[in-house]
Amino acid sequence: MIDLLSINDPGGEYPKSYYTSTVNIQNHLPSLQENIKCQICIIGAGFTGLSAALSLSDLGYEAVVLEANRIGFGASGRNGGQVGSGQRWNQEKLEMHFGFKDAQIFWNIAEDAKKEVYSRIKRHAIKCDYNSGIIHASINQRDTLDSYDQADQLRNKYNYQHLRKLNEKEISEILDTDFYKGGYLDLGASHLNPLKFVMGLGSAAQTAGARIYEKTKVVKIEYGKKNKLTTSTGTVVDSDYLLIACNGYLGNLDQQTASRVMPINNFIIATEPLKSGFLKPFLRYNYAVADSKFIPNYFRPSPDKRLIFGGGENYTYKFPKNFKKISRGKMVKIYPQLKDTKIDFSWGGTLAITRNRLPCFRKVSRTAFSISGYSGHGVALSVIAGKIFAELIAKKSEKFDYFSQLPIEPFPGKSSLRWPLLVLGMFWYSLRDRFK
Repeated sequence: MIDLLSINDPGGEYPKSYYTSTVNIQNHLPSLQENIKCQICIIGAGFTGLSAALSLSDLGYEAVVLEANRIGFGASGRNGGQVGSGQRWNQEKLEMHFGFKDAQIFWNIAEDAKKEVYSRIKRHAIKCDYNSGIIHASINQRDTLDSYDQADQLRNKYNYQHLRKLNEKEISEILDTDFYKGGYLDLGASHLNPLKFVMGLGSAAQTAGARIYEKTKVVKIEYGKKNKLTTSTGTVVDSDYLLIACNGYLGNLDQQTASRVMPINNFIIATEPLKSGFLKPFLRYNYAVADSKFIPNYFRPSPDKRLIFGGGENYTYKFPKNFKKISRGKMVKIYPQLKDTKIDFSWGGTLAITRNRLPCFRKVSRTAFSISGYSGHGVALSVIAGKIFAELIAKKSEKFDYFSQLPIEPFPGKSSLRWPLLVLGMFWYSLRDRFK
């Protein structure tokens, strides 16, 4: 079995990303060296796991977090950093499938998710380059009209007053590119440095009393009245409750979740600091951007005036050798003026998607639970998911129960066929993007 935790990052260390250049990554936490018993054990020190640990501490519970590599090693420390509004589905689609009442519940939880991110930043004084504003950019006129309809729906039906429609001229002036045909600006959304944020959550969780162990991979779980976890250090953890928060790096640790949550890889580059005059309006406004492709391009400025650009995915376990070139090509299509700009950083990461792109909340056993599969929309949702798990432990299960009832079906085929079928489906969507 291929180990996703090490195949692209030998030694289980952080990639050489722009984000790692902005933080001190030398401070290792200890690995677990003795058998322990605890109230609640959490596998995975990303946004979900650390938010859960913090929220549990707020409620007076003891939490132990086991991380196979380093805090924020996975998608939490590598992503585009966009704290977006809503769910992966837009509200119209949610209403169509679940009705307005349930769609409104989805919307309210997503709004609470953004507030939870901001609240954690303020409460724990996390310096993570937090800024307001995400532009949803449309690549053709049809997508522009659809985005206007979405803006009207959010304003009129959900009383969301933070949107401003952009026509082709306006979006061109803000972004300094003629690539997009319109869209809208969401000033209720935001963007941040995700590695700084996740490390801030980790420090806050430790201060609140959570015990976090790095380089402690869980290799076996035995469910029962107590959960027994065997680790790579040869130690055993007995816990009353368990949260599995591994997302794209789950592997086969929990087979039922693994059949519903598929890992895929995404890639980001960061330019050198841009020369004077390059993308001047875009740098001044300091908005993040996500476009309307099925496999979206997403980008934003850095505080030191780089362009951080995400674009390109692949569906094999190993990152392709040319992913820097692929992402650069996507960037230059949007910004041809950057064709000679040096790329200082390039990195990849593994996220997790579900068949319908809604998050996967599962009750694995009477005392064990799993949350994952944010499908590229997880910065805010994963933080609120950790809080929802803590509420579940405190016997307030309404939100967890709500998500756990979503129809998250397994990917078709047995384990040997799931990946090829996913590749085929995603290839079709990538072709659709090319001919929009």
